[in-house]
Amino acid sequence: MSLQKYWAKRDFTITQEPRGQLENAGAQLRFYIQKHHARNLHYDFRLEIGGTLKSWAVPKGPSLDPDDKRLAVEVEDHPLAYGSFEGSIPKGQYGAGHVILWDKGTWEAIGDAEQGLKSGSLKFQLHGHKLHGKWALVRMKGASAAESKNNWLLIKEKDAESRKGKDAKITESSSESVNGLPDLEQPTAKTDTENELAITQTSTPIPDTFKPQLATLAARAPAGEQWLSELKYDGYRALSRIDEGAVKMLTRNGHNWTDKWPRLAEALSELPVNSAWLDGEVAAIDDDGNISFQLLQNAMKQGQDAKLVYLVFDLMYLNGYDLTDMPLIKRKELLQTLLASQPETSAIKYSHHASGPAHEVFKQACLQGQEGIVVKNAQAPYVQARTHDWLKVKCGMRQEFVVAGYTDPAGSREKFGALLLGTYDAAGKLIYAGRVGTGFNQDSLKQVADHFPALTVSKTSFLNPPTGRDAVGVHWLKPKLVAEVKFAQWTEDGLIRHSSFVSLRSDKPAKNIFREVSQVPDDEFQPVVSTLPSSTNRRAELAGVKISNPAKILFIDHGYTKLDIARHYVNMEQWILPYLQDRPLSIVRCPDGYDHECFFQKHVAIGKHSHLKPIKLDAETNKSEYFIANDLSAIIELVQLGVLELHTWGSQYPISALADRLIFDLDPAPDVAWDKVTEAAVLLKGLLQEIGLQSFVKTTGGKGLHVEVPITASYPWDVVKPFTQGIAQYLEKHIPDRFTASISKKKRAGRIFIDYLRNADGATAIVPYSTRARKGAPVATPLHWDEIGDRIQADSFNIKNIGDRLKHLQADPWADYLKIKQGLNADIIKLFSTAV
Repeated sequence: MSLQKYWAKRDFTITQEPRGQLENAGAQLRFYIQKHHARNLHYDFRLEIGGTLKSWAVPKGPSLDPDDKRLAVEVEDHPLAYGSFEGSIPKGQYGAGHVILWDKGTWEAIGDAEQGLKSGSLKFQLHGHKLHGKWALVRMKGASAAESKNNWLLIKEKDAESRKGKDAKITESSSESVNGLPDLEQPTAKTDTENELAITQTSTPIPDTFKPQLATLAARAPAGEQWLSELKYDGYRALSRIDEGAVKMLTRNGHNWTDKWPRLAEALSELPVNSAWLDGEVAAIDDDGNISFQLLQNAMKQGQDAKLVYLVFDLMYLNGYDLTDMPLIKRKELLQTLLASQPETSAIKYSHHASGPAHEVFKQACLQGQEGIVVKNAQAPYVQARTHDWLKVKCGMRQEFVVAGYTDPAGSREKFGALLLGTYDAAGKLIYAGRVGTGFNQDSLKQVADHFPALTVSKTSFLNPPTGRDAVGVHWLKPKLVAEVKFAQWTEDGLIRHSSFVSLRSDKPAKNIFREVSQVPDDEFQPVVSTLPSSTNRRAELAGVKISNPAKILFIDHGYTKLDIARHYVNMEQWILPYLQDRPLSIVRCPDGYDHECFFQKHVAIGKHSHLKPIKLDAETNKSEYFIANDLSAIIELVQLGVLELHTWGSQYPISALADRLIFDLDPAPDVAWDKVTEAAVLLKGLLQEIGLQSFVKTTGGKGLHVEVPITASYPWDVVKPFTQGIAQYLEKHIPDRFTASISKKKRAGRIFIDYLRNADGATAIVPYSTRARKGAPVATPLHWDEIGDRIQADSFNIKNIGDRLKHLQADPWADYLKIKQGLNADIIKLFSTAV
C-alpha cells in the first residue's frame, strides 16, 4: 500500500489536508466517514488497513437498508492522519470543497481483510457513533477492467442495526459532524432516541473549573469566509457550570458571582441538560432595547436583576462530552438547539452571529453606535487562552486602565478633576498612560470618589509619574481600581489622547491590565498575541544595538516580534557568523512584517557608528558600494531595520570575482510531492560524487532544498555558471519527467526546477540559520544527508524550534563545509560546459 498517489494529487503548501505517512496499526482498527461537499456531494468511506486508510467515495452515502446497495468508488489510499480532517480544500486543489467528519469509530474484519480486498468481498463489523453492526463491500463486475477494479457496493447486512424505509436514511436524519466526540473503542448499543442533546453515555466527568477563551485586539475586521461575527457586548463575561440542576456562574477570573445573578442562575437550572459548561456575557437591556453597562452596574448595586440577560455564545461541555475540540460552528448549532425550547421571556438568550466577511458587519455595528464586534474562526476549537481564532474589532479605541491617582476638581466640578491612568509592563511596573477627565456624571463621580479614602497613599505607584505642571494638584492612590476608557489614539510617548470615562470594572484585577496592541489580520490569521507590553515596546538593547519598537509584530501568524527575531540571532551567533564572514550581503526588509510590503536591497545607508562594514567591489565586477555583516551587532542592526532575510554572495570580499561555492536550488512546482524533492537532492548528490565533489544540503525555509558545494576560490563566474548550468541540463536530459533547467513556469509543471542561476556575479542565496519572510518565521537549516526524507520538510524549522534541534545535535551537519578544499577538474568543467 502506498501514499504516492495521494501526495501527488495535492500541494500541501496550499491545502490544509495532512500530508501524513504510513503508520503501524494500533490495538484497534479505525474507520472514518467524511461528508465532502465537492463538485458533487458524496461521502468518503475509509477503513484502516495496512497503515493507511483504504478509501471509497460513496455518492449517496451509506444506507441502513440491506436492500439499498450504495455505489462505492475505490480511490487512492489516504494517510491515517486524514481521518480526523475537517475544513475547506481550496479552489484549484484536488477535491476542492468543504469536508466534515460525519462518523468515526472502530471496525473489525469478518474473516481475512486482505484476502477480502483481493477477492472483492470484504465483510466487517462497525462500531461508530452513527453506523453499527455488520456491513460488506462487494466489488462490481463492470464492463471494463477499470470498472471491475474500482466500483464496489457498500451494503448493510441484515442484523439488529439494519432499518427500513425512512429510518434507513441515516444521512438525512443525522447530518452533523461528530468531530470532538470521543473515539469509541468498544461496541456500544445506540437507542433510536439518542441525539446530540440526549447522549446516554458518560465519557468525561464535568470539569470543576473552566478558563475563558479570550480575543485578540485587531486593527481591522479580517477578510475571508471562515469567520463568524458577533456583537461585542458591554457587560460582564460569565462562564456557567450546570451539574444536575446546580448552577455556578463565574467571572472571567474565576470569581463566583452566582449570588449576584440569582434570576439568571435559576433560569440556567431549568435548561434541559444534565451537565453543561456555557460561555456568554451578562448584560442589561434598557427600555429602548439597548445594552447599557451603567444599567447593569446599577442593577447589581441595588440587587435587582430583572432587566439582566445572559447572552450565551458558546457551549464547551454537554452531558458527559467535552466539546472543546469540536468546530465553533458545530458548538453553536448544538447551543442553539439547546436554547430553542426557552420561552421569549427567558433571561437566557442565544447570541446570534453573522457568517462570512466581517468588514460589512463591523461597518453596520459602528453605524448603529455599537462598541464593536468579536470575529471568530468558525472551524476553530475552544481554547482556554487568548488566541487569534477570536478577534475583537472596536469602533473606537477602548480598553481598561489602572487608576493610581486623581487631580483636584476645578470650576463647578465636584469630587475630582481627572483620573491618572496606567498599565502594567512585563516586569510588573505600572507605566503612566495619561488621564481622563470627561465622560463623568454626578453618579459616576460619586461612585469613583467613594473609593478614594481607603486607597489614598503618599507615594506614587507609577514607574514614570507625571512631572512639572502635570503633577500639580495630584493625589496618589493604591493601584486597585480599574476603569474602562474610550480614547482617540496613543501618542509616541505612550499617552492616550481625547479620553472619555466609560465605567469602573470590578471583574478585572488591576494586575492583569496591560496595554492592548492591535494587529492587522489577514485571511489566515491564526497567531498568538504578543506578551510584550508598552514599556518594553519603547526600547531594548542587544549586542550594543538599541532596538526601537521591539514589541512590533513582524510575523503576525505566531505573534513573533522584532525582539524575538533579534533574540533568534543572538542564539544563532556561533552558527550563522561563519557563513556571513566577509561575504557581500543582500537583504529582504519587511518593516511592517512579512505579510506587508517587503523589498530586496543590495545597498543600505551606513552611518558613522554603524556595525555594518561598507565595501567597494573591484572595478572589474562592480564599483557600487555594498556591505558585509561580520559580527552579531551588525546582524542586530539589520533586524532593527526590519530585515527578515539575509542573502550572501557565492564569493568572499575582497576576491569577489572568484566563486568559492556552487549552489543548486531545487525549486518544485506546486504539484510536486515532497518525496520527489528529496529524491532529486539525493540524485544530485550522487551525480556530484561521480565527478569528485562533496556536497551539503539545507532546507530553505521556503519550498525546496539547496545543495551546496564549497570549492577553492579559483574559478571566475564565467566558468562556474556554464558548468552548473550544464549539470542542470544533464539531469533534465536524462530524467525529463522529473527535472527542468528552464526558468519558464510553463515548462515546470510537475517537475523540479534546478535553479543554477545563483551561480553568477552578484547572485545570492539564503544564509544558513537566517529567517525567511514567510508564515511561521521558518529558518534555513543545514541537514545531515541521512536526514533527507519525509520527516523534515522545507519549512520544518523555525525560530521556535531551531534551538532545540541544535541543542540535541550530536554533530554539526556542515562541520566540514568551511574546511573542505575542492577543486574542479578541467575535463569535467569542459564536459558539462560544452553542452550549454
